[in-house]
Amino acid sequence: MSVYGRLGYNFNTSNFNGADQLPSGVITYLGNTSIYLSQWQVGDLANSAVAGYYQNPHQYTLASLAIYLNGLYTLANTANITFTNATSNSNNLLPALINVSPSMISFTTHTNNLSGVTRSSNTALYPDLNSALGVGRQMLNITNQTDGVQNNTPILGNFTSLYIGNTINALSISITNDYITLNNSISIVSGNSVSNISDAAMNTIVSDVQSLQTLLDTTRTGDWSFYQNSLSVLQDYQTLLQFSNMGYTQNTLIMQIGTPKLHSEIGY
Repeated sequence: MSVYGRLGYNFNTSNFNGADQLPSGVITYLGNTSIYLSQWQVGDLANSAVAGYYQNPHQYTLASLAIYLNGLYTLANTANITFTNATSNSNNLLPALINVSPSMISFTTHTNNLSGVTRSSNTALYPDLNSALGVGRQMLNITNQTDGVQNNTPILGNFTSLYIGNTINALSISITNDYITLNNSISIVSGNSVSNISDAAMNTIVSDVQSLQTLLDTTRTGDWSFYQNSLSVLQDYQTLLQFSNMGYTQNTLIMQIGTPKLHSEIGY
């Protein structure tokens, strides 16, 4: 298969009466023009195989977390299970699990967007791979000129949620072990489900779930804030840019319509 072959051309070329023939100058121009695609890209284009390039680096960890959080949710129902020792913290686990559920969903959507797996539904508020890269590159140039920034944080500040894999993995392991601990603590006594888990052990489970929610929410909203702040700076930059390299006519107009603040800034 070729890129040209994908077009499905099926016409008697002679009917063009020579209109299909390119002048030599155009052929030379085309020969000197690059389409900026490497051979593997040409191959994918020819075979219409232009998908599957991106993945969420947390996808397997998040999937595993969802399984064990759902398992904990089932075990945390005090209406079905009697907690003989964890009489205090047993009432805190279910609310913690309920609260972490929307955080998991939002974080998964956010990291899918940043990974290029999906696109943001509103790039004016929530970044995705393309919008964050575009805004970040502009901020890199601006902050280099205004503040002498010589690192990649003006771009990567939008993507911090992709770089917390070790922390998420550690919490995933802890929550997996929490599920095993809680599940193993349950036995059937006189036909009723009874858990002998200690209040301290239950407190650890609740703390792990709450720590997960805090991590997911804090990192996600941190990315959003950084992105929205960047957009705000860019908007202000565009406002100020109009006063750079002004010509005679604009300077004359500014004398008439400019405020004392603007006159002072420009030096009139």
